[in-house]
Amino acid sequence: FAILGLSMICVPLESKRAGITDVEEIRRIDELLQLFGGLDKMMFTLVQVMLGDSFHAYIRELIHFLPYTWLYFYAYIALVCVVLMNLVTAIIVENAMETSRNDHVQQLQDKHEKHAAEMKQLKVLFTLMDQDGSGTLSWSEFKLSFKDKEMKNKWRLLDFRPEDCRELFQLLDDGDGEIDVNEFFGASAA
Repeated sequence: FAILGLSMICVPLESKRAGITDVEEIRRIDELLQLFGGLDKMMFTLVQVMLGDSFHAYIRELIHFLPYTWLYFYAYIALVCVVLMNLVTAIIVENAMETSRNDHVQQLQDKHEKHAAEMKQLKVLFTLMDQDGSGTLSWSEFKLSFKDKEMKNKWRLLDFRPEDCRELFQLLDDGDGEIDVNEFFGASAA
């Protein structure tokens, strides 16, 4: 936009200056060339326009000599606003996506922690049921766990009722009449 501004503003201003004899008009054009006469000056002025930093006075002065320049500045302001809004929107969307990714990671971590806590509860349950400390549960130990009030509550938390006792034992048992730790946790983890 600065290069376009040089060709639309600076070159015509210098041409007008060459054709004017009025000293006051020449002074006014020289002041404008201080703002627009070179790529560095044009870029600085465009930043000032973009930030809305008191540019109206010299734009009005410029329009006196080049009436079409208001189109240039309005187009520049509109383009800058669109670009800045897109940039801000992109930053907001990127932050939202990052937050979403972090939430997903947190949900996975929470699920893993919940699973670990449930497995720990099951281990406590297994240990409480294994009355002889053999590391296996016989049918009688298993059946007794459904009669104990505290154990019955733990089974209910796992959504098992006393009527399910026999069926559950048969599902967990691999056929040897006892449920070992691997059978118990293998079925429970699935």
